[in-house]
Parts: sequence; structure tokens; C-alpha cells
Amino acid sequence: MKTGCLMTAAAVIVSISLLGTPVHAAKCDRQCLVKMMPDYLVDTAKHDPKAVPFAADVKFTENSDKTIERLQLGKGLWQTASAGPSNFAIYAADPKLQSVACLAMMKENDKDIYLGARLKLEKGKIAEAEHIVFRGSTHKGTLEKPRRELLEDVPKNERMKHDQLAKIGTTHDVALTGADGTLAPMAKDCERHGNGMITAGGNPVPKAKPIPTGAKPNPEMEKIAHSMAAFPRDGTGQTSTGTFAYITEGKPRRMVVADEQKGLAVGFSMSDHTGDLKVQKFTGVPGITEMPAPSQRFNPPAVHFFKIRKGQLHEMEAIGVSLPYGTLSGWETPENMNVR
Repeated sequence: MKTGCLMTAAAVIVSISLLGTPVHAAKCDRQCLVKMMPDYLVDTAKHDPKAVPFAADVKFTENSDKTIERLQLGKGLWQTASAGPSNFAIYAADPKLQSVACLAMMKENDKDIYLGARLKLEKGKIAEAEHIVFRGSTHKGTLEKPRRELLEDVPKNERMKHDQLAKIGTTHDVALTGADGTLAPMAKDCERHGNGMITAGGNPVPKAKPIPTGAKPNPEMEKIAHSMAAFPRDGTGQTSTGTFAYITEGKPRRMVVADEQKGLAVGFSMSDHTGDLKVQKFTGVPGITEMPAPSQRFNPPAVHFFKIRKGQLHEMEAIGVSLPYGTLSGWETPENMNVR
């Protein structure tokens, strides 16, 4: 009898001790992944990496204003984040790849920042963590609350398979660098936001205002200003004009999440802006056929969330940062990286 009581007591003690110890499954299901990211962001603002199930050899990268670095846990936003996430937060989870990503507004040293982040698990522990932080001025009106469509589930009978979502997600970069909007299946209502600014779709660009009396005219700028209103606003038409021809190459392209339930494909990318293009030519824009191309040399790491319904790209939400030319993402491999 005493032996049985002792065994029962021991079992209770063991059970209690296990309740206080995080137990991480070898594989995280969708619910587990969806919960992990907001918890991760809250713990980041608390400066408490010990609360997060990191693998012993976790790789963690984050950008500053000058570069992207591999950091030790506890550095970067783990030191400087002061609140987050706000009401603007979009999450995408991928049980197949054991990955989860987000776009979220947070605070760093009590100032607003826009964060694109991803986590990748191995055996229930976070083996990879990546932060892309935009610290510049954003268009806050579009970053107070996510567009409803980005948060909604896709009806079960319309859900696309994992690999189909990932494949469609990669077409956007191909269309931009190829200056051919037909290379990506952008829907007519496709609206792209970048750092909170509407960059495709939405309302037409207003016509240029008359030059104020007494102001010195600038014929070239007047021509450009009036012509901007003539640029197509739809994603397909805009891309086909050659607007993005100054992007020399997109590399690496990594589709890190394909969320079948939400119809989201998430890509992390790094583009080359070499500044080699001197004249940018345009097609299908009344009043303008060419203009000087951007001369800056830089590399912008970016995160794109693509909402895909019935095989078409609809809502796009993106974050991008301008870094010195030659900056690497920290995640290049022989498979996704061409020689510079």
C-alpha cells in the first residue's frame, strides 16, 4: 500500500514538473506555428530570448541601416524593441516547410518600425530566424490595420496546393525583372503596397497641378509629372511599361512560406540595382518614351506577402530596405545565388 502511494506521489511530482517545462513536438502543426510568431514578437519586445525554443545552433540575421549581419541571440531587436506587435500584423504558416512569417508594425526605442520576419523550425526548435526592419517613414494610413482579404481563409473548395502557391509567388519577381506583366497572373483588382505606399492598383494618380504664378518652369519635370498620371495603375500594365527595368536582377528568390488555408505565398528576396542602366525606356505611356534611369547602386532586401485566389495574385503587401550595393542577405546558397 505504501509503495503504491509513493509511486502515485512520484507520478504527481513528475507531472507537475512537466507542466512547468516547455515540451516541443518534433513537428509543429499549423495552430502551433500561428501561435509561435506573435509569441516570438512579444518575447522580443520583452528582451527575453530564453522564453523562445531556439535550437542550440540557431542562425539569426537582422539588418541595420548599413548591412545585414548574423547576430547572437539577445542582440538587435532583442535589445531595442519596445513594443509589439500593433493592430497591423499579418501571419502566414507553413506546416510542410515548418516555417512561419509575418509583416507587423512594432516599436523600437519607442519609434514605429515595420518588420518582416520569418522563423524556421527543425525538430520543434527554431533553427533559423530572420528580421528585415524598415525604420523609415511609412504611409501610416495603410498600416493601421491589414486589408481584410490578407487575413481571410480561402474557402476549402478553392484552396490551392502548397507547391502551386509557391510557384505563383515566384512569378512576380520574374515579371518585374522581365518588364513583362503577363509573366505573373495579376488579377485586375491586384493592389500592391510597399512600405505602406500603394505602388500598383488603387485610385488613379491625380493630374499634375498648374505651376503657381511666378514659379520658375521646369519643362522636363512638368513632362514627367503630367506623364505619371498616364501610367497604367494595374499591376500587369504598369509592369509592362518598363517601370522596373532598373532592377538588374532578383536574387536570391526564396519562397519561404506557402499557407494553403490563407492562400498566401511569402517570399524573401534580394535584388541588384547596379546603376548600369543609363536610359530607361517606356512602352505604352502617352507623352513619355524614355527618361534617365536611377543611377544609385544599392541592394534592397524585401519581403512580399502574396494573396492568391483562383490562381491569381490579388493583394500584395511588401516591405523593402535600401542597403549599400554588395550587401548579401546572409542566406545565399549555390542554388539561389548567382555570382555578382
